Amino acid sequence: MERILIRAGVAPWAEYNALDVITDKIIGNNTGNLLFANSITRLVATADSRVDFISDLTLVKKQITAQEINENYDRLILPMANAFREDFARKCLKHWTALIRQLTIPVTVTGIGIQLPYEPHLEQPREFDGAARDFIAAVLDHSASVGVRGQITYDYLKGLGFSQIDVTGCPSLALNGPGLPLREKQPLTPESKLCFTGSVSNPPDFKKFAVRCTERFPNTYFVPQFIDDLRLMYLGIPHPDTADSRVLHPTNLDHPVFVEDKARFFINLPSMFAFNREMDFNYGTRIHGAIGNILCGVPSLLFPTDARIRELAEYHNIPAIPASAVTPDTDLAVLYDQTDFRQVNNGHAERFWHLIDFLNENGIKTIYDDRTGTPARSLYDEKTAATSYAQPVHSMLVRPPEEIARRVDTAVRLQRKEIEDDSRLATQLRDSQRKVTQLQERNKKQDAQIQALKEERKALKAELKATKKPLRRLAWYQRTSTFGIGLARLKKKLRRLLGKEK
Repeated sequence: MERILIRAGVAPWAEYNALDVITDKIIGNNTGNLLFANSITRLVATADSRVDFISDLTLVKKQITAQEINENYDRLILPMANAFREDFARKCLKHWTALIRQLTIPVTVTGIGIQLPYEPHLEQPREFDGAARDFIAAVLDHSASVGVRGQITYDYLKGLGFSQIDVTGCPSLALNGPGLPLREKQPLTPESKLCFTGSVSNPPDFKKFAVRCTERFPNTYFVPQFIDDLRLMYLGIPHPDTADSRVLHPTNLDHPVFVEDKARFFINLPSMFAFNREMDFNYGTRIHGAIGNILCGVPSLLFPTDARIRELAEYHNIPAIPASAVTPDTDLAVLYDQTDFRQVNNGHAERFWHLIDFLNENGIKTIYDDRTGTPARSLYDEKTAATSYAQPVHSMLVRPPEEIARRVDTAVRLQRKEIEDDSRLATQLRDSQRKVTQLQERNKKQDAQIQALKEERKALKAELKATKKPLRRLAWYQRTSTFGIGLARLKKKLRRLLGKEK
């Protein structure tokens, strides 16, 4: 039996609720993480395997060691996303690099990508270049190649000097095998059910576009993906006040999408897919929002905001228009009519088998290794079928009054704890800053002492230099004086000898 350890915030068959997601961060900060973790798990969880999971938090908190992994597992698989970015490189990537360097088992990375503006300008150096280079070098010491999201990341790593790079896209689209469901496109009407995915950081013009679309198609549901959105919907805690949050985004419960119960938040895939299957059309800026609908056969139009989304859309043939191209005249119905949503199926089977080849070349067995397209027995399918999953999260406003009261109380306690934690961290930071200041003062004193010693040394060198000339004169005088005395004595002796001869 092969023992596999997979990077994921939570096991796909774990049972948990919305409060667990908020307080324990078990799916990270973005529900999109669920898709690629579930997909890789389904592919590799063969009947003769045992699968466990390791999260970034487990790693950073040092709750598992390299020795434990070496002793208890046969391989480590790291499905990843936009890991090449400054904050992740600083907080997590360096820890993965340090761990991998200590491992003696194979390590496979797939779906990793870089986060850059839509036009990436790869010739410019990045602060995370060193962290990316160290990570890839460590992984390639344990694997045949690295799987990346798309051509942009491929070119980036090539520029860092690596050649064992393979474009495998995002494993999320491989969840259901070599085929994708395809629904016939129906005309959009005011009664059509639309699903909109977006984030607080969307460009203002796109936010205005989304507002216009909702007014035209009132049966539109907002499906956010970030934990701040879940905190708002489940506990009523408003978004942090930022420049982005002040511009046309549902950041408070008084927004119409929450008042009218037109928002859903999903903390697991089964509830997400059940909802998606009821939709007629999906649009938005979130890549995994699009993928989650594509897996259900829903026509989906993506509006990439940066290179990480762009390269996935290009590789997987997902219908896409840059979010920056949206203008006040952009008409969603016209875009819908003009788009061939079947294009995502073009080449999907080839991309799927390419991913399977990549896994096989790295020594990983999958449930599709017989190449028939029909999966073999999967532990994933068996365990998820036996799991009771939480239902979608609705706006807190539509819950019974007594439940709203309980949630408000929970929100107050949670925020009080967060304030206490922040206060404790602030105290620790002040203590650290005080120690740094003390060290800096000590260093200043030491620097002053070093400078004084340097000045003293300089003065001594000058004094020594000043004494060299008199010393040379004295030595010359001594030499010449001794020679003169000897010569006089020799002359005197010669005169005596000459006198005797006469």
